[in-house]
Amino acid sequence: MSKTFKRLLSILLCATLLFGALPLAAVHAADPTSGTCGENLTWSYNTSTATLTISGTGEMSNYSINSYNGCWVTTAPWQPYYNTMRKLVIDNGITNIGEYAFYGCVGLTSLTISDSVTSIGSYAFSGCTGLTSVTIPDSVTSIGSYAFSGCTGLTSVSIGNSVTSIGSFSFSSCTGLTSVTIPDSVTSIRDYVFYGCTGLTNVTIGNSVTSIGNCALSGCTGLTSVTIPDSVTSIGRSAFYDCTSLTAITVAVNNLNFVSDVFGVLYDKSKSVLLQYPIGNSRTTFSIPDGVTSIGYDAFYGCTGLTSVTIPDSVTSIGVYAFRGCTGLTSATIPNSVTNIGYDAFNGCIGLTNVTIGNSITSINNSAFRGCTGLTSVTIPNSVTNIDNSAFSGCTGLTSVTIPNSVTNIDNSAFSGC
Repeated sequence: MSKTFKRLLSILLCATLLFGALPLAAVHAADPTSGTCGENLTWSYNTSTATLTISGTGEMSNYSINSYNGCWVTTAPWQPYYNTMRKLVIDNGITNIGEYAFYGCVGLTSLTISDSVTSIGSYAFSGCTGLTSVTIPDSVTSIGSYAFSGCTGLTSVSIGNSVTSIGSFSFSSCTGLTSVTIPDSVTSIRDYVFYGCTGLTNVTIGNSVTSIGNCALSGCTGLTSVTIPDSVTSIGRSAFYDCTSLTAITVAVNNLNFVSDVFGVLYDKSKSVLLQYPIGNSRTTFSIPDGVTSIGYDAFYGCTGLTSVTIPDSVTSIGVYAFRGCTGLTSATIPNSVTNIGYDAFNGCIGLTNVTIGNSITSINNSAFRGCTGLTSVTIPNSVTNIDNSAFSGCTGLTSVTIPNSVTNIDNSAFSGC
């Protein structure tokens, strides 16, 4: 989880607490109810209907956030009403919605965006927990990063058919969302776009999407299946990480870059790289097909139901985090063909009681077997020259370790806590 996202979560909690502590009608008589918010734009707030209206032509100003009583609030001039505001109307003529403009407006339940708006700024509606539905008109071409992040009440989003860019984290932590359709106009699903959308059960990816970013759907624990269209040429790291209900990844038959098998496992087109095993698959055993040369970054991360994985002699590399958190895995045989085990590859495999390390490994990398509390003995092959930091740290069950003369470096923390 990124530091920025952690900060966002703390901000949302703070805003919720502040909202609960204030009466709905807590408006000071001195607070203005109208003003300017752009060179040719004005705003007005109707206290009786709790409605904010933005009028005029042209661009809205961008804003930022300031700390107030330990909470972060927007610097927009309607800030005094960010708890009491219920309805927002963006009139025809406005061309954009400014950055942080309605950040943390937790009372907002109704939003109308006119067809003149072409862009929604970063953090524009972040933390608007009262919003339940949003319709983004066809005039909008870009949605900024974090634009609707943390809108936990949001259950429905309609994305217009002209949107080509959806920024990173734009719908992250929208835990109420159950279904999203990415229109054919969108070419890229950026990093962390739907991160932590735990209620999401269905995602339809448009036929123009060429790239799916890092952690784009990470933490979508309700997602059961995903179909990758023909157009996709790149899939970022951890795109489906922690999707604990995901039983299958299906790739369209004409995709030139990726392929899936009958078990819903994702590979590159040549099936030389195993990219992602669906975490929610009910199988307890799996044999990696012959011909696979590389097990990708966090390919089996969190597959707690797997008790056995067979690695063929064709595999030469086991990626970073490849089997991390596979708590049901009881044994691992790393064939002689493997020359590299990525850091944290078997970290947290607490059920692992036996591991055989092939004789082509020269270095046991950072935290490779960290926290494997079930391991009782380990034999290091003669090929190994280096045992890196925390390689076997926290392996509290270890009673025997055989280290050959080939090893010239053992980090001080390699066996810490054993």
